[in-house]
Amino acid sequence: MVLLGKTNSNATLHVRWGSLMGEKRIVRSSYGNARPRRDFPMLARLYLAGRLNLDDLISRRLELDEINEGFDSMRVGDGVRSVVMMQH
Repeated sequence: MVLLGKTNSNATLHVRWGSLMGEKRIVRSSYGNARPRRDFPMLARLYLAGRLNLDDLISRRLELDEINEGFDSMRVGDGVRSVVMMQH
């Protein structure tokens, strides 16, 4: 079982002991194997150069005044990724 993403550090996971039989294990992953200080700038450069397509991963763009709708959508699992568009 792989647990992805960030969550409350005090969250509890209940797993039936028998489901781990056969040398199964639980793995937690946050950013995969990335090292943010090193990798995020590189990913930003690739995106800006048109070599990394992130736009297709965005399911919804929101204005700042729609942020509560974005959180509501996230709570019910509607959409993969919402982006808040900040006006300059």
